Amino acid sequence: MSLSPYGRLPVPRLTPALLSLVKTGEIFSLGIDFQEGMLTPGAAMKSYSIAPHLRHGDETTIDPGTAAAETIRMSIHVGTHIDALCHIAEKQDAAGNPASDGEPRLYNGAGTTLPARECVTSAGQAHMSIEKMPPIVTRGLLLDVAAYKGVEMLPPAYGIGADDIRGTLNKQGSEIGENTAVLVRTGTYRLLRDGDPLYRDAQTGLNLEAAQYLVEQGMTLVGADNMAVEAMPPMDHSVHRFLLVHNGITHVENLNLDELAAAACYEFLLIITPLKLTGATGSWVNPIAIA
Repeated sequence: MSLSPYGRLPVPRLTPALLSLVKTGEIFSLGIDFQEGMLTPGAAMKSYSIAPHLRHGDETTIDPGTAAAETIRMSIHVGTHIDALCHIAEKQDAAGNPASDGEPRLYNGAGTTLPARECVTSAGQAHMSIEKMPPIVTRGLLLDVAAYKGVEMLPPAYGIGADDIRGTLNKQGSEIGENTAVLVRTGTYRLLRDGDPLYRDAQTGLNLEAAQYLVEQGMTLVGADNMAVEAMPPMDHSVHRFLLVHNGITHVENLNLDELAAAACYEFLLIITPLKLTGATGSWVNPIAIA
């Protein structure tokens, strides 16, 4: 199967170099459990809800077998998910500068954008939507920033800077390098697990300087154990805009990185397979790290 490039993601190929990352074969699931009432980015995003519509014993055509099935309702950007490159646009003036009164524009290749209004139909997004994203098979690198700072959890709304990234790399003896997915641990996953709204309202994550540094080092995908990868507030999505709109680098959000961190597993083979949801701005995922 031929796969076209999608932003900065490498075309998936299981190479000897990637296979060499597997040392013990231990597998870590990095997704969270989806649950009723789980936190969302805001009222516009619908939380997970499940409703059985077929129960064992209901009349079916498979007698004497029985079946059960359910309907699930939830916004895409809830729980562990990956952003499509059409998820975030940036309002720009005619010169391509950010402008509140400008036209929303989407990533369209290195150094280019196109008007977002041209890319949506009644069937959803028509440009860089999630069904166009290939399977992700790449080198993964955990950056346990909380451990570097000597805390179980970074403070609310803390902006992780480039110095924090460099310090974490030095402490772990890690290097980023080309075609690396960087997963940032803040320690705030426990707030999501406990349903604490602080997880949503005072997000600890990357600042713009850190995102820029990671791209310079060769990062092609970023993930974090928070809701937006970046620190919030402010709410201007500066890191989203820099990565998604200007660099074609997507996000994986709401990860559970605690088991990886407990095992001091910093380098691994990372596999993520987005669902083929035609026209969607993202997909729920359960990323797998193989140590």
